[in-house]
This record gives sequence, structure tokens and C-alpha cells, in this order.
Amino acid sequence: MRTCIQKRAVSLSSSIMHRTALLLVDLQNAVFGGFGIPPAHEADLLLRNASALLQEARASGVPVVHVQHCAGTGEALEEGAPGWPIAARLLPAVSERVVQKRASNAFEGTDLHAVLQEFGVGTIVITGIQSELCVSATCRGALGLGYAVRLAQDGHSTWPDEARSASETIAAQNEALEREGVLLSSTECLGKWLRGNHC
Repeated sequence: MRTCIQKRAVSLSSSIMHRTALLLVDLQNAVFGGFGIPPAHEADLLLRNASALLQEARASGVPVVHVQHCAGTGEALEEGAPGWPIAARLLPAVSERVVQKRASNAFEGTDLHAVLQEFGVGTIVITGIQSELCVSATCRGALGLGYAVRLAQDGHSTWPDEARSASETIAAQNEALEREGVLLSSTECLGKWLRGNHC
């Protein structure tokens, strides 16, 4: 039989493990143009929406983790190259963690899971790039580790390819991820949710 102290400890532990964190994925200089590749689809909108979520998270005391891709020589996000730093508008605050990765899934070969556990996180809000690669792989990686995942459906982007426009790819990824258990919401809705309001 649990004592009152034990019950309170369990309650507190449960509460802590259901904290939310904001994850910004690969929002680096090259994504927004001027570094050898064209800007991502609706890059300005992506930057505005990611910035809005970042501001809401900071104002609400929600932990923030920035994911930074470290690509190989000659690639747009080549580590140490001009396109590699996190975009100026989204620069991490001193208290915010930066996780550097080399695979599409931000949990692969990194300490991201440990960082989130340190914060007691159970739910992750995701914004970033590239819809069909790092965003989708990180969403799936998080689901596989037991996190609840909320994706800003208007807060991720990509580039067109020969088969599909960027808009088609984004829509297809939203649909696929929702089927797999990711909860889709608009940036506006997620901003309210980060403030503790229903949406």
C-alpha cells in the first residue's frame, strides 16, 4: 500500500515526464538561400512560424532543443561552412541545448533522447526542414521511443524534385505522419497550446 508521500512522488514524477519540449530541426543558414542552393519552399513562412513557436516556448518556459545537421564536404550544410550555422533569427539562447547530428533521424547517434529525458519530456513539438527526410525521420524516431509528437503542419518545408512539387511533398508527409500517430496542428494552434491553452 502506497503512503501519501509515495503517492505524491508518483504524481510529481508523472507530471514531470509529461513536459513538452520544442525541437527545431536543421533550421540553418543554407535553408534560407544564398549559400549555393535555392531557399526552401516558402522559406520566409517557415522562418516566421519557427520563430513564433520559439518565442512562445521561451515565454512559457518550455525547454527548447536546436538540432544542427553536420553534412559532408561540399554539401550545403557542410560542418563549419557558411551555410552551416543556425539561422540568426533562431539562434539558441544560452540555456538552450544544441544537438548536432549526421543522420536524418535526430535521435540516431546523438544524445537527444538523453537530453529530453533530462528535461523530463514526454511530448515533442517539431518544426524544421526537410519534410520527407529529417523532419519525418525525427518524428518517427520520437514515436519509436515513446514520445507524443506534435508537428507544425505549416512549420516544415522542403524543395521540389522531379516527381513532386514541394507543396505536394509536404502534404504527403503530413498525411503519412498523421496516420502513424503524429498529431498535426497549425503554428497558431501550437502557440496557444504551448501557452497552456486548448486548441
